[in-house]
Amino acid sequence: MILRKNLVKVALSEGRNAIGAFVQMANPEVVEVIGEAGYDFVWIDCEHGSIYLETAIQMIRAAESFGTSPIVRVPSHDGTFIMRMLDAGAMGIVVPQINTAEQAADVVAAAKYRISGQGSGRRGACPLIRTAGHQVTDWPKYAQWANDQTTVWLLVETVEGIENLESILSVDGVDAIVLGAFDLSVSMGYEGDRLHPDVVAVLDGQIEKARAHGVDVVGMLFSPEAAGMRAAQEVYVRQGCRIFVAGPDRRILSNSFNEIYRTVAKPF
Repeated sequence: MILRKNLVKVALSEGRNAIGAFVQMANPEVVEVIGEAGYDFVWIDCEHGSIYLETAIQMIRAAESFGTSPIVRVPSHDGTFIMRMLDAGAMGIVVPQINTAEQAADVVAAAKYRISGQGSGRRGACPLIRTAGHQVTDWPKYAQWANDQTTVWLLVETVEGIENLESILSVDGVDAIVLGAFDLSVSMGYEGDRLHPDVVAVLDGQIEKARAHGVDVVGMLFSPEAAGMRAAQEVYVRQGCRIFVAGPDRRILSNSFNEIYRTVAKPF
């Protein structure tokens, strides 16, 4: 069994930004295209996407085969689903709706094995899983590798979560947070207006706060075109971001087909 490296961690250790893509469509071939393009990671969305367990496993395999690290957004705090995605080969998890330090600590524990002297992990141990080589890999070696390589990202996307951010950031084992501006705007009563001045004001300074705790912030680049993504990335970099999600699959595909159609449908 080859113990893979988490390419997000590799990029950061080498002083590079880690670049990923966001996939909601239930299709391993989309993951292959992303891997072929050279992305460090692919964010497989099992919360809002149309992706179920069996398909998620095939998408994880596709990521592995094309040399990109699979990071899975799980639909809830459910420790069983977290465990099953990691057992299947996910190199990290993204967990939505984290509002308290207690929730953050519970998620970290669900993602880590219990190893003497190393935190309070409670991930269920089974040497038969595919990511442990189907009982081929030495278990202590595998468990240590899994704890070292698995990333835990938390979505902070409510007023309560922002109010408790300082304590959430203090939880050992949290690698990164995602500041969910859209959900936060809904939580604040602004119905998805993530650029509302009050929403912008609440988020101001939160990236710097996270970086002061040694926690990364994932910059979501959802502009409809590459130049807009690059401009947003520049702002994020100045604030301390090192991890970026460069566009969702649905938006990229939709934009491309619309642009092509508008071009070729013009009368001569």
